Amino acid sequence: MNRQTSQSFIRFGAKASLALAVVSALSLPLCAQAGSFQLPTTNAAGWGRAGAGGSLFPDDVTAAYNNPAAMAFFDAPMIQVTGTGIRPSAEFQGQFKDQQGNPTTGNNPNGFGRFIPFPDIAWALPVNDRLTIGGSVTVPYGLVSKYNPTWQGRYFGTYTSLQSIAVSLSAGFKVNDEFSIGAGIEGQRTKAQLNTQLDPYGSAAALFGAPILGAPQSGDVQLNVDVKKRFAFGYFGGFEWKPTQQDSIDVNYHSRVQQTLSGNYKLYGPAASLQLLTLAPVVFPNAGLPTLNPAGASASAPLDTPAFAGVDWLHKFNDQFSLAASVNWTDWSNFAQLNLISEGQTLVSLPEKYKDTFSYSIGGDYKLNDQWTLRAGVGYDESPTNIISRDPRIPDGSRRIVGLGVGYQATQRVSFDLGYQHQFVSNTPINLTNPVALGAGTAVGYFKDHGDVVSLTGTYAFK
Repeated sequence: MNRQTSQSFIRFGAKASLALAVVSALSLPLCAQAGSFQLPTTNAAGWGRAGAGGSLFPDDVTAAYNNPAAMAFFDAPMIQVTGTGIRPSAEFQGQFKDQQGNPTTGNNPNGFGRFIPFPDIAWALPVNDRLTIGGSVTVPYGLVSKYNPTWQGRYFGTYTSLQSIAVSLSAGFKVNDEFSIGAGIEGQRTKAQLNTQLDPYGSAAALFGAPILGAPQSGDVQLNVDVKKRFAFGYFGGFEWKPTQQDSIDVNYHSRVQQTLSGNYKLYGPAASLQLLTLAPVVFPNAGLPTLNPAGASASAPLDTPAFAGVDWLHKFNDQFSLAASVNWTDWSNFAQLNLISEGQTLVSLPEKYKDTFSYSIGGDYKLNDQWTLRAGVGYDESPTNIISRDPRIPDGSRRIVGLGVGYQATQRVSFDLGYQHQFVSNTPINLTNPVALGAGTAVGYFKDHGDVVSLTGTYAFK
């Protein structure tokens, strides 16, 4: 490494440390806006293009995570910080009923409807003409849905939060001027909170065949579960091919990350309801009811984040106009069951039966002059959920996406990008019956969904 490169590395490290501090300060819970609880790992320009082109566009430092092969064509160290706010909306139309078929009391709020921020940071450092190393701190998975504990659908969930932060280190190697390869490793730190209301008297009515101990909804118990995993590891990689001076094509792959989240659960409610939950598995030993500790106990939940892959294409028509397209696949079919386990027994087992999904996008850039660039894109993102697993926690549906963006090159080294995206979601039906352990209530209806995204990125190049 020569002296100039060494000095760039020192300046780069100082600014990377500052950016990392900003990211740590912004690390707040978020809401999912890709399929289910998967999030795009992109910058503001990518949001504006609806994800088209992946990280193939020049100086897109998200390549450090998305496809490190693209970093091999960088000619200067770069660091990029992105702040994104996501506001999904999901309003339920239909009816919740208890075990006896009576409407569940309470109101029906929107469990989303607010902008929630999350950060991304990426850096790339060319070591020589062929090798570039990079890294990132990003949020590939996240979800927040928040309802009050007295709402109509409380027996299907009140508060759900999941956040997976991925820290990665990667390298890209330029084989020649037309072809490069890249690989990296990532460590995911995941935490989750799941709150719901139990209906012990609804469970008793289902077991006895009649509400002989009390009416359903008359003694709610709140179940709170907090679990986390410090670090679980996966790998990723890809290649980039430039068949012509105007075209770039890449293929990328990210492995599944296997993890088991561990923590505890707690119960809150009237003493009579808590005692009923404790006695139920003794009175009905063959009903498959879990033994709950009113004082709480340990809890764990296997949660493997899925593998995903993509193919991107970028064509540069001239110095002003570039057009790109992408196809992405996610291996959601491995997410078949959501199990909550405590001391060797299954507390809750919910069928998910997710299906593999594809997303498609096309978009591009139009350069007005040396300073200003306009962006736009459209896309379609399939949902992995289905009518038997879709619930108020993740009222997810396939979405049609429209993105707009603008870029500003402030100086030779500093640039800013602003992106906006609106997501149109078809009405998503649900038709659920809770397990006996949760009260045996029903939910029939649909969610009216949509979403908005606003993103701002700052990039510094050490040229």
